[in-house]
Amino acid sequence: MRKRICVERKREVLSLITDIAFANVPCWYDASRRDLKMDLIVPKNRTGHPACPAVVWICGGAYRVVNRSVWLPEMMRFARAGYVVASIEYRTSSEAVFPAQLIDVKSAVRFLRAHAKEFCVDPNRIYAMGESAGGTMAGLLGVTSDRKEFDRGDYLDHSSAVQGVADYYGVVDLSGASAERDRMTAVVNQSNDVPYFAFEEFLGVGYGKTEAEMAGAICYVSEKTPPFIILHGTKDAVVPMAQSEKLYDALQKNGVPCEFLVIEDAVHGDDLFYQDEVTDAVIRFFNGISAEKG
Repeated sequence: MRKRICVERKREVLSLITDIAFANVPCWYDASRRDLKMDLIVPKNRTGHPACPAVVWICGGAYRVVNRSVWLPEMMRFARAGYVVASIEYRTSSEAVFPAQLIDVKSAVRFLRAHAKEFCVDPNRIYAMGESAGGTMAGLLGVTSDRKEFDRGDYLDHSSAVQGVADYYGVVDLSGASAERDRMTAVVNQSNDVPYFAFEEFLGVGYGKTEAEMAGAICYVSEKTPPFIILHGTKDAVVPMAQSEKLYDALQKNGVPCEFLVIEDAVHGDDLFYQDEVTDAVIRFFNGISAEKG
């Protein structure tokens, strides 16, 4: 059967660009080097295309593992809403301890700004998002725009600042961490609400109070911190909600625009966080920041 149909162009066609190297970092006991990579969802037809806001998505994995591609299907809703999506990787705890991870994610933001025209990115509208350990990194990105000690590598003439953050159940306060704690006990430290995996694997063997404080977003919050939306589940047994509550309180105390979405009955990494009504709330939050910037 032969048919002729007229099709209306109702939406923009998108393209996935994989394996983009954004930094080159030491590996194998600093004796070798490897590329850090990102995957990008961008408009397919980019010639003359208006600049788009961008989200930098940071995967979790208890600081031990990371897969930059695993969440790309869920990032499509952001892409359909007009955002360029950059899903990035960073060094895990088996390769390097903090602040290597923060250095890596900052490198990704600078790379995007340096290649903004090529990928249709608006350099004035870049937002950080992450879940679990990725939420830790997204939060740190948001609060350390003026901390140049974490900017290392290429494109240092570009800023690593982001204009807003979506923190999905990340660890944000390590100030009470103790190197004396039994790291083999896989339970939450009830004295400071820090999950077990955030200790020596993230901070390094023999860490002290200074190192612990540097790894928590909460200690950098100021009136200059960009807007935050925080998401946490009421049944999270991995990262206690107290972590997000502390961050929310610190943001409010400093007059930072923030929203706190408490997801009823959600456990750590729950599918509930990726339902349309939740994702749309994050998009509305970022759109609101963009509208305020004019």
